[in-house]
This record gives sequence, C-alpha cells and structure tokens, in this order.
Amino acid sequence: MLKIFAKFLDLIFENSCLICNESCGQDFICKNCENSFTLRDKNNDIKHFKEITVYSWGMYDGRLREGIIALKSGKKRLADFFAKELIDFWNSLSKEIRNKNYIIHPIPSHKKRIKERGYCQTTLISKRFAQMAGLSFSDDLILRKKQTKFMNGLNNLSERKENIKGAFKIINPINTKNILIIDDILTSGSTLCEVAKTIHQYNLDVNILGLTVAAGDKYN
Repeated sequence: MLKIFAKFLDLIFENSCLICNESCGQDFICKNCENSFTLRDKNNDIKHFKEITVYSWGMYDGRLREGIIALKSGKKRLADFFAKELIDFWNSLSKEIRNKNYIIHPIPSHKKRIKERGYCQTTLISKRFAQMAGLSFSDDLILRKKQTKFMNGLNNLSERKENIKGAFKIINPINTKNILIIDDILTSGSTLCEVAKTIHQYNLDVNILGLTVAAGDKYN
C-alpha cells in the first residue's frame, strides 16, 4: 500500500521539487532548496576514526535533512541527485585519495527494512555513484544480519555503539585492496566504524574509506 501511495504522489508532483513540492520544471530539486543546503568546507568535511576515515558533503539539517528523509520515504529519484552531488564532491578531493581502484559498497539495510521501504536508499545512491565514477559496484560483500534500532532514537554514543555491535557479517570473499563505503548520514560514526571493523576482521589489509551525503554534527 505504501508503494502504491508513493507512486500516486510521484504522479501528482511530477514537475515539482522533491523536497518542498514547489514547481521546478524538469529538475529534481528547486533552486531555493538547493541554495539552502549547508555544505561542508575543506576544514570540516573529513572525520578520522580509529577504524575509518569519512568524507561528508553536506550538513544534515534544514532542507538537506528533509531531502534525505524524503528519499527514505519513497522519493527514489532523489538518489540520482545525491549521487551526482557526491560525484562533484568526490572529484574535488585530492588525486591521492581518489586514484585507487575502489569497489563501491553501500551500508546495507536489514532485509526487513528493505521489505518495508521497498529498496535500500544507500544502494540506490551507491550504484549510481559507481556508474558515474566508472568504478566497480557491489552490494553483496557485507550483510546486515541484525535489525538495529533507529540511531536517532538513541541517547548517546554508548547506546549507538551497542546498538550496531555485531550487526554485520562478510558473506562473500573480499578480493580487493580498496573499498569505498557509502552511507546517507554520518552522525556518531558508529555504523561506518562497525562495518570497517567487520571487514578488517576478515582482511586487515583492505583500505577502507567512507563517503556520506551529509553529517549530523559539526566536527571539532
């Protein structure tokens, strides 16, 4: 029923902004929404964790936050928009970072959540990103075996780490030296760190980098 309703809304708002529903012709996003996004600059677009380094394009607030929520709520066309913005952001990074033969892999959703939503939003973004970047794509190396709670409902970092602990497992051989993991949002970093930890338990020599559409807090 939710899928049918989402398709009905798409028909109604076919030429409307996918975030605010104002008319915007053939564009996915109107200029007012796009211009309102708060983007990270060179001083705060990177976060170093023990397990992984993560680059983030924008701030998870305002209209950008609404756009990511809309993507999760049925507006799948937003995945193409976010993938394009991620490509532009990725191409702005140094060649030293980019010039590696990465396999692109999304943060996986649990099968129950995919069934509820009808798709995995990170898979949609990652697949399109890989196509535009001319890189290999895979979504069958890592499985989310545990249905975790929504992170935004948890109170602190400790709860987030416990929630995601042991949530992933390797299901196919990882025969690559470089993996770029793509997610929609970075907040505490618990999810990306757990994925990186899971991969390194399988193969310590894999170079892992994270890339997200937005980050939910300002880095110090």
